[in-house]
Amino acid sequence: MYFGRRVVSSFKTFDQKAFMRKIFPSVVGILLIACCCFRSAGESSSQQSIEVPIDFYRNEIIIQVKVNGKGPFNMMLDTGTDPSAIDLATAKELGIKLEPIGHPASGGGTSVNLVYETSLPLLEVGGLVAKNVEAVAMDLSKLSQRLAKPLNGILGHSLLKGRVVQIDYPNSVVRFYSKPPIPKAFDQRDPLKSTVLPFRYDDNILIDGVVVNGKKMTAELDTGSDGTFKLTPAAVSFLGLDEDASKGEISKSVGYNGTAENREGKLSNVTIGGISVDTPTVIFFGKGTGRDKEPWGINIGNAFLKDFVVTIDYRSKTVTLERN
Repeated sequence: MYFGRRVVSSFKTFDQKAFMRKIFPSVVGILLIACCCFRSAGESSSQQSIEVPIDFYRNEIIIQVKVNGKGPFNMMLDTGTDPSAIDLATAKELGIKLEPIGHPASGGGTSVNLVYETSLPLLEVGGLVAKNVEAVAMDLSKLSQRLAKPLNGILGHSLLKGRVVQIDYPNSVVRFYSKPPIPKAFDQRDPLKSTVLPFRYDDNILIDGVVVNGKKMTAELDTGSDGTFKLTPAAVSFLGLDEDASKGEISKSVGYNGTAENREGKLSNVTIGGISVDTPTVIFFGKGTGRDKEPWGINIGNAFLKDFVVTIDYRSKTVTLERN
């Protein structure tokens, strides 16, 4: 279809008024249709998205990533890591510059793991390209052993901040949007289909007002956690579950600082927005395992999130949970 091109009639004489009466409505109609087409195309192109496949392996989100044009490398998508991280051996292999002095890493485990400040000059996640991404280099070998596959890095807050990130667990893809998508299942009359939750960021995605066994507490939404729910030692005491925690079945977990011994049990109920879960399994973090001074009480992990399409809007500070 062509527009703006001048058409000159080859006839020297004709009834101009009659011609205009016949042709004008058609021309207007064509122009209106064209305008609508162009507007729709413009609106569609303004909502850009990049879709990247994920390997949901052992309840962890693994993505293929290139660093400085090399790879691909296995990297975990973890909203609870700030900044991003790269395995120390991989960083040395790529010749990435590191700060000479390491600092103790924070996180789960009872060992000491040093981290070295650095940045990733060029990071490619599917069609998403990011430059000079803040990161730390650290030994990820224990996490690799737990996963039973090499883990070369972790995509954390330094990559995700300022973006709209949608993790479609059922379809095994992550999408990066230019603006928030409209929830497919959104229905204010049925919050079980779609729940929108405000969050604040303090080294973690923190959601206030989550109800655990009838008591409100702050939750951490953590895509780097393989469990359903996990409680800090302070939350265990707050809920009066110290005896349950002491008698629970032993459960070992692996964090940035190695292995920690915790306990496993059950909760009566967890309610997140309009989503209510009865008698879910929970991990009780032990004292001295790196979770004693967290700003949250309950950790929400992938074993719970896997049934949802999770949209994290870091701009408006909202999380949307949609049932597929």
